[in-house]
This record gives sequence, structure tokens and C-alpha cells, in this order.
Amino acid sequence: MDVINVIPLILLYNGQRGKKSWITKYFFYIIYPVHLWILMILHYIFL
Repeated sequence: MDVINVIPLILLYNGQRGKKSWITKYFFYIIYPVHLWILMILHYIFL
């Protein structure tokens, strides 16, 4: 089921990289660990 949901995104890919700026770079450096911390906290709260 998940593969079917990703197919439209794959079809939109035009072979070029997106814009590369320092804002997007550091945004993802911050968001990735923060979302893992949030998931871990939710895991301990609800399980």
C-alpha cells in the first residue's frame, strides 16, 4: 500500500536537484533529530 502512495511522487521527479541553500540544509539537520525525540517521548507517554 505504501508503494502505491509513493508512485505519484516518483512520477513528478524531473531528474534535477532542488534548490540548495543553507536554510534548507540546516532546517533538515534540526528537524530530523527533533522529530525522533518527539516520537521517543510519545512512545514513552503512550506505551
